[in-house]
Amino acid sequence: MSNQYQDTSTAAGTIDSLAKLEATPKGKRDRWHTEITYAEKELDKFQQSARSVVRRYIDDRDAVQVNQKWINIFNTNVGIMEASLYANIPTADVSRKFHDMNDDVARVASTILQRSIQQDMAEPECDFDQVMRHAVSDRLVAGLGTAWIRLETETEEQPAEMGMTPEGNPLERIVKQEVCIDYVYWEDFLWSPCRVWSERRWVARKVPMTRDALIKRFGEEKGKRIPLDYATKNLKADDNSPTNIVFKRACIYEIWDKEAKEVIWFSKGMDELLEVKDDPLQLSEHFEPCPKPLFANLSTSNCRPKPDYAMLQDQYGELDEVNNRISLLVVACKVTGVYDRSADGIQRMLTEGYDNTLIPVDNWAMFAEKGGVKGQVDWLPLEVIVQALGQLQAHREAIKSQIYELTGINDIVRGNTKASETLGAQELKAKFASVRIQKLQDEVVRFAEDILQIKAEILCKHFDPQILAQMANVENLEQADQQLVIPALQLLKGNEDEMEWRVTIQSDAMAQIDFTAQKQERTEFLNATATFLQSAATVGQNAPDLIPMMAKLLMFGVAGFRVGKEVEGFMDKAIAEMEQKKMQAEANPQPDPDQQKMELEMQMKQQDAQLKQQTEQQKMQMQAGQKQQEMAMAQQEQQAQLQMQAEEHRMQMAQMQQEFALKMQQMQQEFALQMEIENKKMAMQQQKDAITLESQAMKSEQSLRHSEMAAEQKAKQIEKGPKHGEA
Repeated sequence: MSNQYQDTSTAAGTIDSLAKLEATPKGKRDRWHTEITYAEKELDKFQQSARSVVRRYIDDRDAVQVNQKWINIFNTNVGIMEASLYANIPTADVSRKFHDMNDDVARVASTILQRSIQQDMAEPECDFDQVMRHAVSDRLVAGLGTAWIRLETETEEQPAEMGMTPEGNPLERIVKQEVCIDYVYWEDFLWSPCRVWSERRWVARKVPMTRDALIKRFGEEKGKRIPLDYATKNLKADDNSPTNIVFKRACIYEIWDKEAKEVIWFSKGMDELLEVKDDPLQLSEHFEPCPKPLFANLSTSNCRPKPDYAMLQDQYGELDEVNNRISLLVVACKVTGVYDRSADGIQRMLTEGYDNTLIPVDNWAMFAEKGGVKGQVDWLPLEVIVQALGQLQAHREAIKSQIYELTGINDIVRGNTKASETLGAQELKAKFASVRIQKLQDEVVRFAEDILQIKAEILCKHFDPQILAQMANVENLEQADQQLVIPALQLLKGNEDEMEWRVTIQSDAMAQIDFTAQKQERTEFLNATATFLQSAATVGQNAPDLIPMMAKLLMFGVAGFRVGKEVEGFMDKAIAEMEQKKMQAEANPQPDPDQQKMELEMQMKQQDAQLKQQTEQQKMQMQAGQKQQEMAMAQQEQQAQLQMQAEEHRMQMAQMQQEFALKMQQMQQEFALQMEIENKKMAMQQQKDAITLESQAMKSEQSLRHSEMAAEQKAKQIEKGPKHGEA
């Protein structure tokens, strides 16, 4: 039999009866082949867009784009949003649905479950932190982030004398149990096409598996027949996934059918389903082992995300184009020009010229006749380039501001502020920025809560009570709470209706820690508690019957603070002891009323003294705070004066520099004018000397001609003399 199965899937929108189609194993296989194929087609447009956004995020360029000068502000904005959405491992809070004060068993059960969830979140095996970081990054870049939860159980066989199963197999003992949280790559996650997430019929993920893993998971017979088609079928032309993987892998689809409550393992290259199981987790609140993904930019018409970058791609593209033009103008903005080739000194003036160094010129007269340096060199005009450069830089800042407004990242989030802004203005801007991203923060919190909610359900449903107690470290609970561990574990492992709980996470627990806000919250809690205790002590002395009511009011007030949960058990214990003492006092009344009256008066005097002392301390604190504010205001005024003096000094220096530059320019002009006059005088003298030399040369030439003519006449006379004597 061939490993590759011929595609006989049904066309979309043509199935009229699912029961009829799944009447045979082949029909059920064809049904899921069709479901997966059309789900991939539905998400193909999103995945193509997401792949291009990922390439832009990591600045992966092709041969045409490699020389472009881009500004990758998208990468920076994603980093800022990641720190605002998830920067720390959160602290999960497992609370009862009804906060009954006397329901201590449910309170201890919540504590055990909370500790069990929290104990391995920071361990590398759990990988919750990395999964959250990857999911948030995928949400901000690709537009889809998700995770997958698995239950792993290790068992060992018991000796035969311990008993056998009805099938005749040895009994097994649970050795280790662990809830694993897996990161799912955004391109490996699928769901049935739907308009909104609640209408989905199934979810699935692609799992790449090697041959050895296939044999171990599905048996030797099926494992050897499954084609290793993951690399050939799943890598796209613009995919950024690694391509140099040594092992061949198969693409296995793990499908969780919500309607049939079944889990299907499927390979496109097989003519049968690999495995089908009924609901393996059997959770009451969740069927699928994954939370609702972090979607970007959904609409109610189609549950298909769209990356945030695609919503701002025009602004990002315009920013890249402006930055590229600025880079080109910066390259063009340089000192250059043309000069007379015969003027060798012009080029040497730029290449060899140093401070207070003159360059000699061979023919000064000719150099001066041509207008000197100004007449033999012409510089490239930079005024237009500099003006265009300034306009482009201003436009770039405007585009960046527009992007910050559209993404919700304003100056206070990026850490930019002004020294002149007051504390109230900065706090207002910070609050406005938090409002802008609060929706996305709430979505990330919801995603983390869903993961831990599923984990908590698996812990309660499938974990051994001994393992839960060990994970929660129940030995270190309060002595009173240790007595309630067994009933609390029974409550967790019992019927879900008997205890309704929920996992909550505060949104600010995952963002960057604001130690100032944390300190302020704790201080506010301590002040409120101390003030109430002072008032309650006075009321209790005057009316002891009101002490139980004051204790109830104290617990009511503590429940309103997030940090109050940490001391709730201790306060319960203190109130119980106080009530016990009150009952003992009522059972054993004091025989001497006068002594009690005196003790009461002494206590009242002590309380009055303490109140006066506290009043004085508060007054001194207020005075000290007022003095600190006055000192701070004086310091601010001094800093403002120093800044004004520095600004005046800078303006004076700038004015002096301008005056010095004007004087230097005037001196240069006067020197150039004098040099020009001297050059003209020297040129006129040279012309006069040349005329004198020319007249002297003409006179010399005339006297030479006269001498030659006289010599010729004398020679002729000598020649004629002898001839005359002969005659």
